[in-house]
Amino acid sequence: MMFTPEIIVVIVSVIVVHAAGVLGSRRGRQDFVLAERSMSQPLLVATLVATWYGAVLASGEFVMRHGIVFLLCFGLPYYIVAIVYAGWLSKRVREGMSASIPEQIGRVHGPQARRVAAVLLLVITVPASYQLMIGYILSNLTGLSLGLSIIVGTVFSVSYVTLGGLRSDAYANVVQLVLMFGSMVLLTVASMMTFGGPELLSTAKTRHLFDIPGSLGWAGIASWWVIAMQTFIDPNIYVRTASASSVSVARKAILWSAVCWIVFDVLQLVAGLYAARYVPGSSPAVAYLTLSDVVLPQWGRGLVLAGIIAAVSSTLSGYALVSASTIADDLLPMLRHAGSGSVSRHRIGLVLTSVVGAAFAYAVPSIIDLIFVASSIVVSALLLPTLVSHSHFASRFTAEMIPIMTIPAAVSAIVAAGNFGQPALFGIGTSLLLHIAHLMWVRPTT
Repeated sequence: MMFTPEIIVVIVSVIVVHAAGVLGSRRGRQDFVLAERSMSQPLLVATLVATWYGAVLASGEFVMRHGIVFLLCFGLPYYIVAIVYAGWLSKRVREGMSASIPEQIGRVHGPQARRVAAVLLLVITVPASYQLMIGYILSNLTGLSLGLSIIVGTVFSVSYVTLGGLRSDAYANVVQLVLMFGSMVLLTVASMMTFGGPELLSTAKTRHLFDIPGSLGWAGIASWWVIAMQTFIDPNIYVRTASASSVSVARKAILWSAVCWIVFDVLQLVAGLYAARYVPGSSPAVAYLTLSDVVLPQWGRGLVLAGIIAAVSSTLSGYALVSASTIADDLLPMLRHAGSGSVSRHRIGLVLTSVVGAAFAYAVPSIIDLIFVASSIVVSALLLPTLVSHSHFASRFTAEMIPIMTIPAAVSAIVAAGNFGQPALFGIGTSLLLHIAHLMWVRPTT
């Protein structure tokens, strides 16, 4: 492997990210998962935004295929859900005693429901898809085999988290956020300077990318709106909200994060449209990288690559941390006796989720399909039970909570496996019917 300017930029960025993570570990290690519930607003914004963008390459692929519908699927529904989360749920999460969604469900519905919720949540928290993404990137960059690249990428992404948990992750996220925005701004501006303004993007060959609902159709868009509700049960959002120094800090951080999401999504959309217009023969999965080859010098391409790696790595480490917490606290009680306490068992959980995720990553054929199906199943199973657990009538569902969670998950999985339609719509519809039926026919206990 030659140390070109492109590779040097990537190596320097990785070193700076790790240095920030190590610095964060020195600011307190007692509370591995919640950082003593003392996170400041700027730190929360950085970690919320950086952790939220793990599939940047998938965003480029989506824009290349479906155009401006990207904002209706990956943008608008998430902004709306974030506003609702900030206004309604953030106070309940921050002031609650639970450190995770399974713990919250367990407090209301009992230990069996907690374990079922934990198993379901692992479907989206074991970071296999992000391990696969970073493996592909490193394999293409270095020439290493995919398996070895997955291992190397995973080790680099979670090593600093083992030192200080959430605080280490948040400090690293600050650097990763700068890399993400800096690289996408550079790519977008360079494209404008090379090809001209955005008004030139619509031509006879690209006009379909400006149609709504486009090739995806309204049913497809509706499915992504359902999946956007994953925000309500996303463990990264939950943990970071619970870690805020106050309710006000949590609420403002989520709202400012939504503003940052809007800016970054617009940058992704514009860059993706430039790729569709001016490098149409490129693979959609690497649209941003191909565009950077055309409009940027080597150091600039290195910065774009570093920004993409930062986005993937930040999400990988975030999900690894919450997955480790789920394993250590909800599924394997024997880990509570490991080492000297909480930090030791969560480190064991990090090792376990990293190994399991790497194994799955090596066998996963499609990143986008995996994310879509996994999100459909988990949102169907946990969205309404999680929201209901924060309500005054939650106890009415306790006796039947396990089938209320598992039946929608099974329906969504069957629809996905048989390709019968949109699994998210079938699954959430089943969950809604079960909740309504329970409220209508089951009398509250006295």
